[in-house]
Amino acid sequence: MNLPNVTLRQLEYLIAVAETGSLTAAAARCHVSQAAISLALNEIERALSLRLVARSPRRGAVLTAAGGQVLADARRVVGAMSDLGTEARGLSRQLSGTLVVGCYAPIAPFCLPAAMATFAQAHPEVTVRFVEGSLPEIGEHLLTGRCEVAFLYSQDLQPGLTFRTLSDQRPKVLLPHRHRLRRRRAVHLRELAGDPFVLLDVPPSEQYFRSVFAAAGLDMVVTHRARSFELARSLVARGLGYTMTVQQPAVSQSYEGLEIVSLPVRDTVPTTPVVLGWAEGPLTRRAQAFAEHCATLFGP
Repeated sequence: MNLPNVTLRQLEYLIAVAETGSLTAAAARCHVSQAAISLALNEIERALSLRLVARSPRRGAVLTAAGGQVLADARRVVGAMSDLGTEARGLSRQLSGTLVVGCYAPIAPFCLPAAMATFAQAHPEVTVRFVEGSLPEIGEHLLTGRCEVAFLYSQDLQPGLTFRTLSDQRPKVLLPHRHRLRRRRAVHLRELAGDPFVLLDVPPSEQYFRSVFAAAGLDMVVTHRARSFELARSLVARGLGYTMTVQQPAVSQSYEGLEIVSLPVRDTVPTTPVVLGWAEGPLTRRAQAFAEHCATLFGP
C-alpha cells in the first residue's frame, strides 16, 4: 500500500493510537497534545481517502479494517527509517531502538525471560518488549507488524510467515506422584486409556495432541480443559487426571508443592518444534541480531 503525502511523525502517531487505544494515551506517549494526534489522523485519512480510526467515548480509538492494513505498512516504514537513521549516524556496529517480540503463551516462560535478559546483555541499547497470545493471534501480530519476530510452534502457521527452528522435543506425560505407572521409565499411551485426560486448551494445542493420540492409534477423550499450563499441572498433581506437555519445567512440583512425575512416551508420535517466526521480507538489524542470538541460545 502506498502512503503518499504522509509524514513519518504522522505514522508514529497512528502507531501510538493503535497500541494505546486512545488519543489521550497516544498524546501522552508522544509528548504532544491530543489535538496534534487528532489532526495527524485527520490528515492521514484525508491523504489516503480512507477512514482509519473509529472514535467513540465508550470504546476509545479503534482501528478500522483499512486502518489495520495501513498500520502494518506504517510499522514497517517507521522501523526501516529507524534502521536508516542508525546507519546514517555511523553506528553500524551498535544496535539501538525497540524490538517487539511475540510469543505463544504456553511456551513464553521457557523462551522469553532467557532471550530478553541475555540479548539485553549483548545489546544494551535495544529495548525489547513482548506480546503473548495464541498461535493464531501471534501469527496475526506478525503479519500486521505489531511484533517483528515471535516464538511459536511450527504448526498451522499462516501464509506469509517464515521461521527458523530453535528446538524440538518429544512430548511427555505428566502423572500424579502416586500413579500406578510412576515407576516406569516410559509409557505407551494405551496404558493410560482409562485415565482422565487434562487438555491444555490453548489453540492449536488440541489439534496437536489429537494428532499424537491418533499416531498411537487412540482417540483423545478429554475430561478437563485448562487454559493455563500451571493449572493443568496442578490438576494432575491433585490426582484429577494426567496431561501431556512438550516443554518441561525444571521443577517437578505444582504451585501447591505437590510432586508430579514426568515420563517419556514410548509411541512414535509427531513433534512440534519451537521456532522463531517472522513475516516474509527483510528483517531490521535488531530482529536479525535477535534471531541469531536465539539460534545460539536455544539451539543444539
